[in-house]
Amino acid sequence: MIRKLLAVSLLFVSCVVVNAQMKHEYVPDSLCQGFQKTTLDMGNDYNGQVVATLVRKMAPDTNTRKAVLYIHGFNDYFFQTEMADQYIRHGYNFYAVDLRKNGRSILPGQVKGDVRNLVEYYNEIEESLNIIRAEKNTFVVLYGHSMGGLVAALYAEDRIGKEKFDVVFLNSPFFAWNMSPILRATLLQVAAKEGESRPASTRKSPDVSLYGESLHKNFKGEWDYSLALKPLTAPDITYGWIHAVNDGIKRVQAGLHIAKPVLVMHSDRSINPKKWTDDLFNADAVLNVEDIHKYARTISTNVKIIGVTGGMHDLVLSRKPVRDQVYSQLFDYLKQYEPKK
Repeated sequence: MIRKLLAVSLLFVSCVVVNAQMKHEYVPDSLCQGFQKTTLDMGNDYNGQVVATLVRKMAPDTNTRKAVLYIHGFNDYFFQTEMADQYIRHGYNFYAVDLRKNGRSILPGQVKGDVRNLVEYYNEIEESLNIIRAEKNTFVVLYGHSMGGLVAALYAEDRIGKEKFDVVFLNSPFFAWNMSPILRATLLQVAAKEGESRPASTRKSPDVSLYGESLHKNFKGEWDYSLALKPLTAPDITYGWIHAVNDGIKRVQAGLHIAKPVLVMHSDRSINPKKWTDDLFNADAVLNVEDIHKYARTISTNVKIIGVTGGMHDLVLSRKPVRDQVYSQLFDYLKQYEPKK
């Protein structure tokens, strides 16, 4: 516990506040038309230089003071432009951060997604929020998907009393490993322990390629995104990553006390197919939604949980009638907390 508190303190005593006060120059984003991006210098870690990337698209109403910061999941990056446009249509300035060693932020020689402690991500979240506030946004939604939901929940817990956000939205957060209790108690714990002694060593990721096929337009899905940045077969993971995620999950499962209102949304059911089935369009093929629901109840005294019928793992990539319902419920929820005009 002391080691974790020291890690949090050291990471927050960084240059993020100084960097956020500097003027950030935005350039057109080559991956999403109509968006801008700016690079956030995160200094060095155990592998050398690290950066993050803040992407934005501003609402037409220049007087709006509402904003959202989106944090992507594992083997992912921001590409969900329809989602961004939904926020903009509802009067929000949209921001997304590609975390270090992910998406737009990966540098040559880096292992995709490699992290030794989820607290490392706090720096880019903090700097992004500083920028968002500096750009005159006074009401901010902190939004995380899957692993990004796990990170957002932990960050929200560790920023109690110092929040630079007003509401938390978690889309299918990664609150438990999707494996049998026996594997969780045995092989997983061995792998997590390996992360302490040889964190840079790698092993294969779980196979979720069928989920990828259900998303991408080159296969059976409807979405266009970079298969180099979000491949069907997830990249190898480090034992350090396993250790970091396992520690984060254990914190969530022990219970959190997030002070701000929290909305958790997930599919109403999970599947684990071994071959293609059209049911992949109608359920979560990555995580166990019963686990999400179970642990979501313990993260705040002000949490609302919604199971979405027919939802996929990333709810905003579900079939159109489903995602329309997701947006309707999301923005209805946010209305009760938005500043009155």
